[in-house]
Amino acid sequence: WRTCDCDRRAMSSLSSRLSGQMVLAPLTRGGNLPFRRLCAEFGAEVTLGEMIFARQLLKGDVIERARLRRASNEQVFGVQIATNDVEEGVGAAKLAAAAGADWVDLNCGCPIHEATRRGLGSAMLRQPVRLPRR
Repeated sequence: WRTCDCDRRAMSSLSSRLSGQMVLAPLTRGGNLPFRRLCAEFGAEVTLGEMIFARQLLKGDVIERARLRRASNEQVFGVQIATNDVEEGVGAAKLAAAAGADWVDLNCGCPIHEATRRGLGSAMLRQPVRLPRR
């Protein structure tokens, strides 16, 4: 993926928005909208939705699309995308932005079999050359 001054400005803006904030870490199968809403009520200032499989999202899967939903009390909301394909990642990120996400996280750490058997999550770190460089 290519960077430009606008990318650097966006990253700087995001960094300043996250600095010093209480952040809810992503929780696969646990970070659903009702839970995030409750966490926001108890002080979470930055929330991150459950991991979304980009390919299924782009195919219109209703479960993956539901994971894009943001609670009205989520101040800064991020979407976590699992993919190993740049074009899929870009397409999923565009859908996330259109749904109201403030930022997108590329999942490179999830160890669950559902992700790693597809070459996603922590499996991405087995072949770091596949990760785009800035």
